[in-house]
Amino acid sequence: MRQRSSGTGAIWLVLLAVVFISGIVFMVLLGPDRAARIAVASVLSTTVDGLAEDPGPHRLRVVEVEIDQTHLDSLNSDLPWSGGYNKPATLLAHGVEFPAKFRYRGLYSASHYLGGKRSFRLRLKEDNPFKPYRKLNFINPKSFNMLNNHMGMWIAGHMGVAVPWNEMVYVRLNGKDLGVMEMYEQPDGSFERIRHLTQGDVPVYRGDFKRITTPTLPEKITLWRDAANWQYVSDADSTVASDRIRAIARVIVDSTLSLEQRRDTLARLIDVDAFARYFAAMLVVNTKHMDQFHNQWLVMSARTGLFYPIFWDALLMFPPANEPLYFINDALAHWFLRIPEWRLLRDRYAHQALRELHTEGAFTREYDARIADLIPSVLADRNKYGHVSMMPEDVHRFSVTHVISSFANMRATVNGYWTGTLARLSDRTVRVERGAALHLTSTNEVPVELRWRSLDQLPPQVIVGTDTITAERKDGWWSIIVHRAVEVPDGSWDHPFANWLHYQVRPLDVHVRFPGGVPSALRITNAITDEGIEEAP
Repeated sequence: MRQRSSGTGAIWLVLLAVVFISGIVFMVLLGPDRAARIAVASVLSTTVDGLAEDPGPHRLRVVEVEIDQTHLDSLNSDLPWSGGYNKPATLLAHGVEFPAKFRYRGLYSASHYLGGKRSFRLRLKEDNPFKPYRKLNFINPKSFNMLNNHMGMWIAGHMGVAVPWNEMVYVRLNGKDLGVMEMYEQPDGSFERIRHLTQGDVPVYRGDFKRITTPTLPEKITLWRDAANWQYVSDADSTVASDRIRAIARVIVDSTLSLEQRRDTLARLIDVDAFARYFAAMLVVNTKHMDQFHNQWLVMSARTGLFYPIFWDALLMFPPANEPLYFINDALAHWFLRIPEWRLLRDRYAHQALRELHTEGAFTREYDARIADLIPSVLADRNKYGHVSMMPEDVHRFSVTHVISSFANMRATVNGYWTGTLARLSDRTVRVERGAALHLTSTNEVPVELRWRSLDQLPPQVIVGTDTITAERKDGWWSIIVHRAVEVPDGSWDHPFANWLHYQVRPLDVHVRFPGGVPSALRITNAITDEGIEEAP
């Protein structure tokens, strides 16, 4: 008996030694932090998730897809390169079968094809459970909380930006739980028709990485270097649209144009209000995920003939470095944000949204409702896969512990960022000196509006620094905006095709001269918020 006990103990010691040595090797190869993250995710996914009680019925829509297993095995064996190949499949809804075409998403994000929850796309016939939508993406969520892209889309839609139809769902593939996924529409020429904005298709362009057809990565292409880089994805006639998108590209690259000429030409080609909302949503969502190379869409409106953007793959709180107020995500933004009145319009939309979403609590209410809907499905999902480290290839199973922690972290991150951004947009600190001229100085980032009453019938000419500005009538007052000057950081390439730059605001130090002297009842406000300034000593 003693010999048997001794032998069993020796076996356990050997096993422990193997585990210990394996752990050491694992840490040496991957690094301690990376190894720890992977190990913790693995342990929690098998222990904590295994203790979860019956979560109850799903609140999310359950989507069931069937595909011949040989087709699925064939696609799985060649990922990510098989991502462009369609195979016949069936969508099941309430016992009714609907024919579909199935394909994996493939590159470019590793979370699409690594791990056990792989992103895919369905192409459906007109008669389907999701009509009028026919092309739908089912995406492995890109964050532990599973909601950051969905909530980013919701924020943009709340702000009046065009967004794809988007819903969190629970997916079953060939009778097995695939788990919680994000379902959203793949835009095409039907984008306005299915929203009852027009009866026919409209021109739609996709700005993204080129489709992969061979086992090699194509070169990244800067979209606005050539209008031909935008992929046309509509059956509508493209004659006028192609002329206009080429015109936008010319305006972007033409170095001979003045800022006023560029503004006036762009205003005849793009929906300025729609782009102001779009760039405001990027600031509020705090994302850099739409850039010079991908995640962009343009629709030419059937009503106006102008292009407007679709907010795509938002990634809430995926910030540019140092979280600037004026991040330049692409070549069009380079010029749009340089035009003072367009920049102010963007800032006003951002401020309005932050008041509604943050101060009045609209985001928290929506976020809490979406979490409540998600929880039963998250508890049922034993197939949660995501990036557990900063390394793209580290797509591993994670646990409900990660999800809950990420819920709280996202809430804290959003609240902290919005509090700070709202403070920047609402700053009212300006030093004011009155004499023969009005002297304004400030180190904040906001423009200033000056209003005064006058019996003048003709618009007064006001000299601001070296510029002469014609006042405008607003609610019985004369008004001018003292805009702020912006510039790229020292040493940066001040060019539309520079990547991931931002504008910084120069300190304000300007003299304002009125034709009849400084008005006695001059009203000075933050031009973004319309709140009176607090004069600094």
